[in-house]
This record gives sequence, C-alpha cells and structure tokens, in this order.
Amino acid sequence: MSDKSYCSVSKKCNGCQLSNMDYQRQLKYKQNEMRIRFNRLLNLEKITPSPLTLHYRNKAQFVFREDKDGKISPAIYQSSDRTAVKCRGCALHTEKQNAVGLEVARLMEKYRIKPYDMHRERGTLRSLILRESFESGNMMAVFVCDGRSKFGISEAFATELSEKFSYLKSIITTKSTSNKLTPGDNPKVLFGEEHLIDTLLSLRFVISYNSFFQINTRQTENLYSTAIDFASLTKEDTVLDAYSGTGTIGIIASEKAGKVISVEQNENAVKDAILNAKLNNIENISFVCDDSERYMKKLEHEDAKITAAILDPPRAGCSKSFLMSLSRVAPKKIVYISCNIDTQLRDLRLLSKCGYKPLKAQGFDMFPYTKHIESIVCLSRDKSDDYVRIPVHTKDLQTKAN
Repeated sequence: MSDKSYCSVSKKCNGCQLSNMDYQRQLKYKQNEMRIRFNRLLNLEKITPSPLTLHYRNKAQFVFREDKDGKISPAIYQSSDRTAVKCRGCALHTEKQNAVGLEVARLMEKYRIKPYDMHRERGTLRSLILRESFESGNMMAVFVCDGRSKFGISEAFATELSEKFSYLKSIITTKSTSNKLTPGDNPKVLFGEEHLIDTLLSLRFVISYNSFFQINTRQTENLYSTAIDFASLTKEDTVLDAYSGTGTIGIIASEKAGKVISVEQNENAVKDAILNAKLNNIENISFVCDDSERYMKKLEHEDAKITAAILDPPRAGCSKSFLMSLSRVAPKKIVYISCNIDTQLRDLRLLSKCGYKPLKAQGFDMFPYTKHIESIVCLSRDKSDDYVRIPVHTKDLQTKAN
C-alpha cells in the first residue's frame, strides 16, 4: 500500500514518515533498526505487528484553518514549522474521530469561533483533542481554547455537537497560553462525564482529559502482556512500577505479583491510578506521588526489598542517578519499556556496568506508517549481591540526568 492509496495529504503532512512503504516493508525496516542498535547485545525477538495498521489511534488532535472566504477546515499540526495541513480525514484516526473533526469545523463557522493562529498569536480555539474508548466506542472531546481570548465554546455549541453524535459522552473545555499544543489547564465540563473508561486485558481504566494512555489500544495489550511475561512474576515478588502514569501496567502486574509499588510524579495521574485500582478491586498495589529518582534514592536508603522492577520512562529515558540507586536496591529482574531505542540503549549500557545482563528484547509496532518503535528489554542480575553493591565508575557514560 503506497501513500497515494491510504492518504491524500501524506506528502504534505510529516505525521507518517513511512508512507512510501507497504506494511511488511515497514516491519522489516523497524526490525532492522533494532538490530542495528542492539548489535548482538542480546537476543532480539521478532517485532510484533500492530493488530490494526490504519484507524488505530484512540486519540486524535486537530487544529483548524480558516480560508480567506471564511471556510474552516480540520487540519493536522506540523510541529517542525508550526503550520497545519488541511485534512478532512486522517487515515490513522478512526472514522468517528474524523467525523467529529469535520462537524466541529462546521459549527465553528456557525458560532463564529476563530481558529487560533500560532504565528499571529490570535484566535480562540487552539486545538480539539478526541479520546475514544475502543471497548465501548464512547468518546471525549476536549476543546483547548486560548487563555487570553474572551470567547470560548458555548453550551449551545456543546449541545448541538452532542446531539449530532450519540457516542460523544463528554465535552470539556480547557485554557492554554503555551506556544506548543498542550491539553490545557482548568478543565470545565460542558456536557456529560468527567472521565472516559476503556479496557485493557479485561481490566477497566479511567481516562481523564490529560491522562497518558497508550495510543494503540490493541497493541498495548500485546505490549503489556509481553512485559509481564518477561518479568516472570510470582506471588513472592515485590514489584517497583516506575514512571507509572495512571497505573495501567502496575495494576495488570498486580494479578501475578505479591505487591506492587507504583511511582508517578504527576498528581492528577496518581489520582486516576487510585481510581483505576478501586475500579478493578485491586488491593495489593500502592501509589506514590513522587519523582521517580527521588523515591528511588529513598528506597535505597531504606534498604528496601524490591525483587522486580518495571520501567516505562518518557522519551528522555532514566536519569543516571535513578539507575544507580536502582542497581543498589538490586531487584533480580528489570523490564524496561521504551519509546526511544537510543535512550534505552544508553541506559542499558549503564545497567550492564552495574551488574545487569540484558537477556532479550522485542519490538512492538505501536505506530504503523511512522518511524517510531516501542521496545521491551529484559535484564537480570548477572552476579551476586556483593557485585551490585560495589561502587561503579561512570565518568565515561553519556547518561545525563533528565
């Protein structure tokens, strides 16, 4: 399948970097990227294809453009030059998401709501974020309005939109003055519920307007199942779930582990994580609202008994200080999930110097038609406790703290 057959604007939009490749070629390309980087460091499993190659995103973000004649169209934001490409239907979004985007453009004309212009720094609506539950088909719409504008999305606008789409169960407005696309602050519910609920591996999770939730729902189930399998958990294990977000993987791991400690610094994410545990009647998990590096040092000083660790850091990876403290706490096994192979590989080199042996890795195609790869690496302690407790000299490592 070429770019012409699935998307009419792929040559203008930089969202799909691999639009010139059919899907099998994309998989070969990504497998080779992992092979080049890991370069015999460990056993590399075959990349897992995405269950859906198109219409797989559970989250869409539209900006809007106005022509000289006043016609407003949904568009895809280009972060490289802060422009927008008009697009009536992104092939990675679901049909429902594209339909809402088109209707919002029509209603903006009707209610005289101006799209925000990043270059001129004027307008009302900065972006529209849509979050969709693949389990129920329900959807949340988040209108991010300019924080300096006197105007916004009215209740009449929200009512008309909700009446058009029965699956639209929540309409929220936020405010932003950032020069980047953000979900905004100060949420106000205009219609419906505050949260959306989706399902992963038969467990239910609440999604707030700004929650982190993996974009490709069906592939996330494959990713998390493999991560838990790599950890080989038993009821004797105490698991550290670092950079835990809304607690998804920690809650899934709790079914096999004896105890899980989830650490996340975002207060709102922790609140959602607590709700998620209650929603699934999970009692053997605790949530800590703290910076992962600071909390890791606390565990080290307390000589905590952590037998397994699951890491899922942001693209920048883990800080050197976090990894050094983790190695001294000395869990027997570490499962490292990453959306950035380069920073993951950097961190693996440090963990190897701290006495951990990378055993195997597996790639997951979370984002078909893009160059991004999600990767899981399993590591185990290579030697005894005495080895891990020896101070490690790391002056030669390029591992800057985040």
